Amino acid sequence: MERPFQWISRILSLGLRYDQATAVGPTFQQEAWIRKMMKEAKKHTYSLETPLSDVMFILLDTETTGFSPQRGDEIFSLAALKTKKGESLDLYCSEFRPKRRIPEHIVALTGITNDDVACAPLLEEEIHHILSFLNHSILLGYHIQHDVAFLNEFLSRNYRTVLQQTAIEMRKIMECIYHDSFPTLDDALSFYQLSPIDRHTAKGDVMSLFEIWKRVFTELQRLQIDTLHDLYALLSQRS
Repeated sequence: MERPFQWISRILSLGLRYDQATAVGPTFQQEAWIRKMMKEAKKHTYSLETPLSDVMFILLDTETTGFSPQRGDEIFSLAALKTKKGESLDLYCSEFRPKRRIPEHIVALTGITNDDVACAPLLEEEIHHILSFLNHSILLGYHIQHDVAFLNEFLSRNYRTVLQQTAIEMRKIMECIYHDSFPTLDDALSFYQLSPIDRHTAKGDVMSLFEIWKRVFTELQRLQIDTLHDLYALLSQRS
């Protein structure tokens, strides 16, 4: 039987607000109802003709204990920044207490110690806030599939669901625009002559991503990449 927070997170993933999910309760679990909510959630996806200026893009970054969520590595920090028209709207940022210790080389990289997260919430205690924040958006990030893979492994293992959002790789957008290679976030920052902000922290990297995205969004406008269809057509050139 699902625990209450598992049920709430599962319902939130279907597109309901937190207050709606808690009102439904864990007894109303018919699969037909879940399928109906899935269909309702899909109605909020963007059409290909949606102008980029109307799309809620969310810049996402995580810090993790390693690189293999299937082998038990976990997220211990996550930041997400809502943007529209290349402007910053809202920021979510939190650290989490992982069930395994943060390795020393990760501590050295991020500056986040095991003591720092000793009193932080568990990811399952915050997942409803995260899912609500990410809802009705397209995700952007550098090596975004790493972040998505960790979230999906957590959601799949605990709640039998995965993220519904489209995720687009920032690196690929830049390489399609400039016909050059930008393997790392540092390469992208260097291209724009930007200094990193608290590098290798989720919040710092998201704010660095935002500085990049402002410039990328302006360049997309200059190139008359006006809709999602135009953006996907651009990305298909290097698929």
